[in-house]
Amino acid sequence: MPIISPTAAADQAMWTARQTVRPTPSADVRSVGATAAQEQSGQTQKSKAKEAGQQFEAMYLRQMLEECMPKDSESLFGDGTAGTVWRGMMVDTLATTLSKSGTIGIAQMIIKPEPDGSRGQ
Repeated sequence: MPIISPTAAADQAMWTARQTVRPTPSADVRSVGATAAQEQSGQTQKSKAKEAGQQFEAMYLRQMLEECMPKDSESLFGDGTAGTVWRGMMVDTLATTLSKSGTIGIAQMIIKPEPDGSRGQ
């Protein structure tokens, strides 16, 4: 087992610290990029909310479609485990496609702000 000298360990710790901790920019640089950062932050939050809404809608549709699909569909999907897997894959693809298309509208209802601006508080 190789022995690591204390200086090598300290150098490695310093390198790691420099990689993970970034110095904060000066105030003048921050003021120039502040509005751009806020706009990007707002867009990021909107895209995250949209993605979360679509994922919820897909989960809801997946459960609905799973119940609506016929259980005795061996002629269409096949017998045994393979048929069950194909059936599940079809349900998953349908649910994901429907949620991304926006035709159902559950995701839009989730991310829509409240009229008074409270956002469910």
